[in-house]
Amino acid sequence: MNTIDLVKIQNLLLEYGLDGWIFSDFHGHDFISHEFLHLTDRRCTRRLFYYIPAAGEPVKLLSAIEPLLLEHLPGRKVLYKGKEGMHCALSSLLIPDSRIACQYSPNGNVPTASSMDAGLMEYLRSFGILPVSSADLLQHFGAVLTEAQIESHRQAGVIIHRILDQTFSWIRSNLDAGNFIDEWMLLQEMNRIIRLEPIHMDTPPFFGIDEHGCDPGYEPGETGSKPIQEGSRLIIDIAGRTPEESSIYYDISWCMNVGPKIDPEYQRLFSIVHHARAEAVRFIQNRLDQNLPIHGCDVDALTRSVFQKAGLDSCIMHRTGHNIGHNCHGIGANLDDYETHDDRCLLPGTMFSVEPGIYTDPYGVRLEFDVHITPDRQVRIYGPIQDHILVI
Repeated sequence: MNTIDLVKIQNLLLEYGLDGWIFSDFHGHDFISHEFLHLTDRRCTRRLFYYIPAAGEPVKLLSAIEPLLLEHLPGRKVLYKGKEGMHCALSSLLIPDSRIACQYSPNGNVPTASSMDAGLMEYLRSFGILPVSSADLLQHFGAVLTEAQIESHRQAGVIIHRILDQTFSWIRSNLDAGNFIDEWMLLQEMNRIIRLEPIHMDTPPFFGIDEHGCDPGYEPGETGSKPIQEGSRLIIDIAGRTPEESSIYYDISWCMNVGPKIDPEYQRLFSIVHHARAEAVRFIQNRLDQNLPIHGCDVDALTRSVFQKAGLDSCIMHRTGHNIGHNCHGIGANLDDYETHDDRCLLPGTMFSVEPGIYTDPYGVRLEFDVHITPDRQVRIYGPIQDHILVI
């Protein structure tokens, strides 16, 4: 059965200046504890706790009625009876003024790291501890990628660009033949191509023609789809991973023009978004070179400042990027000070999208690639980088 890397956890607790890390669950409510502690689907009907001190043996605190739920984990077992017994046992673990990592985020800024309910947080604070968000700690377990996972990301990228190449060829061959095509027909063709590839996608590609590209979540329907013709603008967001259990997503957004005649305003907005993306990557690498922390919210604030200087701040609809993992939206830090305030640090070994976007009334431009911070603190992007509007 899966267990935990106690040595790694305790080393990180010392590195972060923490006295311990506490987990809890009740009826499967705490999704982080359930996954991190490898709990089974057998739900606890009384509160359980697992406490890992920065040094020494962990403690498994369980109801005497349910004593076997944490047998797969290291540590000594303490059984309690009733709420007074639970309080007494916790009093011996939670020393006043100790800094204890908990699965919460101040002000709910990082929802993916906030699984402890408010009532439990109030209860733990009553012991006089100083709760500290475990958000950065959690990134070290699941968001830091192996070389094999990076290779799976590269392989997914090869497949996705092959899908795009075939998609663009289909558009051009149909227009050259004088055939009518629209967004819905394009979606059906893309789905056909995708089915022939060893690729898994949580969702079909998102794309839109002309003003439909102004909606970053637009999905073509059988009715209401716009025709694709010479001069059409096309934006595609496509993401997928290979089928292996630990494979990593490849997630990109590209901007195209059908035919060589590009609208000057489309080109202007593309250049601004391209500049914002480049500034974000430059900022990240500069901070890495200086061995300084990089907070996801700061990268987002920087890219939004580029749009603000261009008078386009009212045209922002989403954050700059999100963590990439086995799920397209992973558990690590996002580049976000717009939808949330993600003050987690971007860690070496993690991967995230950089995808600034601008959405005016008739135009939508988003440029996305995935950035990996290597263990030696270098920025790496695997796959083609779009630096001009692609002409189909």
